[in-house]
Amino acid sequence: MPITEILPILKDLSYSDKLLLLNFLVTALLKESGLTPLDAQSPGASQGLHDSFEAANILAQALAEENMEKHGRAS
Repeated sequence: MPITEILPILKDLSYSDKLLLLNFLVTALLKESGLTPLDAQSPGASQGLHDSFEAANILAQALAEENMEKHGRAS
């Protein structure tokens, strides 16, 4: 099936389905290239930014700064 036939279907997918498709494609590409995803390398390697308190703090600070720039006040 050519990509031109698939694109209209992909555009109609929900946001979460698009994320699942993206995950599927990245995983398939990693396998084809012989690379190992980080979460499969070691137990500690799977700790991403979403598991980090430091990353959460940095994100909260960035969001507060953005809110201050847009609205002139902190949330």
